[in-house]
Amino acid sequence: MQHVRQLMIALVALAVLLTTPMLVAAQGGQTTHTVQAGENLTRIALKYGTTVQAIVQANNITNPNLVFVGQVLTIPGAGITPTLQPTGTVSAPPPQPTTAPAGETIHVVQPGENLFRVALKYGLSTAFLASYNGITNPNVIYVGQRIRIPSGAAAQPQPQPATPAPVGATPLPATVAATLVPTNVPAVTMIPAATPTPGMPQNTATNVGFAYGVQLHLPNQNIPQVVQAASALEVTWVKQQIEWAIYEANAGSINWAPLDEIVNALDGAGFNILLSVGSAPGWARDSDQEKGPPTDYQTYANFIGQLAQRYKGKVDAYEVWNEQNLRREWNTPRGISAASYVELLRLAYTAIKNADSSALVVTGGLAPTGFNDGVNAIDDRVYLRQMYAAGVAEWSDAIGAHPNGWANPPDSTCCRNNRPAVPAWDDHPSFFFKQTLADYRQIMVENGDSGTFIWPTEFGWGSNDGLNVEPPPEYAFVAFTSLDEQASYILRGFQLGKELGYIGPMFLWNLNFCPVVGVTGEQCLWSLLDPAGNPRPAYLTLRDLDK
Repeated sequence: MQHVRQLMIALVALAVLLTTPMLVAAQGGQTTHTVQAGENLTRIALKYGTTVQAIVQANNITNPNLVFVGQVLTIPGAGITPTLQPTGTVSAPPPQPTTAPAGETIHVVQPGENLFRVALKYGLSTAFLASYNGITNPNVIYVGQRIRIPSGAAAQPQPQPATPAPVGATPLPATVAATLVPTNVPAVTMIPAATPTPGMPQNTATNVGFAYGVQLHLPNQNIPQVVQAASALEVTWVKQQIEWAIYEANAGSINWAPLDEIVNALDGAGFNILLSVGSAPGWARDSDQEKGPPTDYQTYANFIGQLAQRYKGKVDAYEVWNEQNLRREWNTPRGISAASYVELLRLAYTAIKNADSSALVVTGGLAPTGFNDGVNAIDDRVYLRQMYAAGVAEWSDAIGAHPNGWANPPDSTCCRNNRPAVPAWDDHPSFFFKQTLADYRQIMVENGDSGTFIWPTEFGWGSNDGLNVEPPPEYAFVAFTSLDEQASYILRGFQLGKELGYIGPMFLWNLNFCPVVGVTGEQCLWSLLDPAGNPRPAYLTLRDLDK
């Protein structure tokens, strides 16, 4: 038995040696590297003559397959001959074919591409293309990598977008409009755009990067006063919800005057604008209960396409619907359905891009529910997976999210013994801000969509502190959050979004709903302004934040 134990110890020691980088040379200096689009740790390690494991250890990276654009890495021993020789911890890049075998095509990966997009281009599945090329992790490919495309697969033709018809013109039939997919969408701002791949619509939402934003309400309000209150916050993005039912009460007759006033005021103040468009009018629906989609999804595409055409160069992004995983927002005899939503998204995406190729399309932010009966609600994580199964990655520039924290602090996660004492709202991942973002990110990575950013189109913490109102039972958790905690949670929420590296503009809910709905409206609990329009502590904290 003693000999057996000694043999086992020797084998374990040998295994450790074989899977641990060996130190070959001595010390070296270090530098920093900012991750660029299309890079991964393997390519960065090769660039600096070091190893993935050395970079992982120097930066405390828990998952070497996940780095993000803009991340600043410490590079140990940079500029010297490789000092660490890995012998099994990290796979080297797959061998690169120099010429294509008979009948095959070689695709060279461009900046901003992922395997999903490459597979889509040639009408193949991601799993098949990964297997065909011996790619063990389909989430990790790098710029310049040569992907073998099997015989018989050809780049799918992608027609150029048609010239938009004048407002009021007869819309294209759905069967025609669905075939018009735009190409070479330009970047919106800041980070240089990725090199476009011929024939493919380009996801430029990542070029926006992280930004501060807030949701406001302008209809029937003192617009200059509200815009001034938003401007004082020094946020760069604002969100305004547009209820289709209000502005096209009769089919084919859009009331443009109030929409023009809203868009012109925000654009004139220098904001980037996100319009969140939902709520079909009665004439377009097959139900008169609550809010819901139209019977014919093309009617929605026609409306949002006309918005994009009229406000080209003014409105920067469109959110297609809102909390579509809830019955109250997607009430139809056909029921809640991620596949149905993605079909509506496909038509809307096509209409928007045909009207304004630079406008970004964001999926409707899902409601974290903690509930999943399939009738009143579908759990947002379940619904997001169903959206990917239905092809959402092809028809969106960013994934919308509503990572509200209920009364749980931003850094809290579910569901540990030391979780915050918020009875009935601390026992499910849906109730935790950071965990919602992390779960969405994991689902996106699993579906080969790690290059797409999450846009929190609604987030925040409510408080009834100082309002002298008893919250409705379903919002009783606001009593656990003081005004000072509300302010600090919001500040930390923005900080976390900036730190994560895969978050785009974040829209705080909300600026001015207290003056809009009064103290008894539940939206008032989240408002930065009190019912009289005076700033609450959270407003002052956000205003004074060094952005």
